[in-house]
Amino acid sequence: MTFDSTSSGGRSRWRRRVLIPALAAIVLPGFTATAPPAAADTAGYHLYAHGFLSAGLAGYNATDSGQPTPIAGRPTPGALNWPQAATPDGRFLFAAPGSDPRLIPYAIGADGGLTPGTALPLPDVPVDIAFAPNGRDGYVLVGLHNARVVPVRIGADGTPVANGAPVPFGDAADGVASGTVSPDGRHLYVASLLLRQVLVFDIGADGSVSPVKQRVGTGLNPIYPRVSPDGRHVYVVNEISGSVSGYARAEDGTLTEIAGSPFPTGLLPHVSSMTPDGRFLYVPNMGSGHISSFAVQPDGVLIPLPDVDFAPGKHGTFAEATVLSPSGTTLWALGTDPLRGGEEILHRFRIGPDGVLDLDESVDSYTGTYVADGRTLSLAATR
Repeated sequence: MTFDSTSSGGRSRWRRRVLIPALAAIVLPGFTATAPPAAADTAGYHLYAHGFLSAGLAGYNATDSGQPTPIAGRPTPGALNWPQAATPDGRFLFAAPGSDPRLIPYAIGADGGLTPGTALPLPDVPVDIAFAPNGRDGYVLVGLHNARVVPVRIGADGTPVANGAPVPFGDAADGVASGTVSPDGRHLYVASLLLRQVLVFDIGADGSVSPVKQRVGTGLNPIYPRVSPDGRHVYVVNEISGSVSGYARAEDGTLTEIAGSPFPTGLLPHVSSMTPDGRFLYVPNMGSGHISSFAVQPDGVLIPLPDVDFAPGKHGTFAEATVLSPSGTTLWALGTDPLRGGEEILHRFRIGPDGVLDLDESVDSYTGTYVADGRTLSLAATR
């Protein structure tokens, strides 16, 4: 149940939420219920949005408070663009259009402006990009049917080069795959949509990728795996099942499904986010009007928190991609407004101490890009 506060004079409103007492004691090892909340980020960061059906990259300079301000210029990597990702150090943003398969690097300036570099041709349609924590090694997932991992090494100037031959998944039905790298940089996790599996790869010290070492069943249309910050658990969104599958991660990277998994979400869940302390998980729903929120228990079990509407009063406008600010107190979400021809809209949510989201109704930014399908929202910290 939620309770809203109202204000007059057109001022912004934070919608208040009810604390759930039963969740107050749920903390991960190393955290206590009395720990002070993280401070809001005042240094700022850059947000970048693109649309699957539009060529431009829309950038914003943002903080945890105040209005996001547009970044000058709008590079056009090309349309039919699912993937976009920034390196962990915030120096480079990469995009990979499907209409002309290549990995395009952009140097991120101090003002957030993007300068294109030398692109790397790709052997098939790109679906997702994942970077290792070291920022030097990246993995592009390509192929709608015969999927492969394309390992790349990122040069000091951002130029990507092939780091060995592409690694086939090993099954002709693999494809439309999305992935992530573990926090220790030792394993790549890939969700294979058609085969309904999450795949485990070892990553070598040189950034190379092993053949698939494990395949674990998921729900229908698994997408966008996420590893918890402590590396103990992996969560995979099941797009058609409307759920999240959770797995315990062993030292060797192999997975075992968590008791009670899968955990229900809304319709067509997509790109999730987890707070830096690993206590809360947020899942936007591309087919429902809300974001699903969960408290993460020490054993990896997800306990549902109250849902929050993505765009109250805008019927049919649903969120698809999310990112967390560096402070861990703010969630940004990108959605699609069908009443504006599929134009994307950017919203900001405050994360309460109990993990429940509050919509900041002062931020209602239309990006001029279209159809938020895929990893279409990225955050790069300022340097």
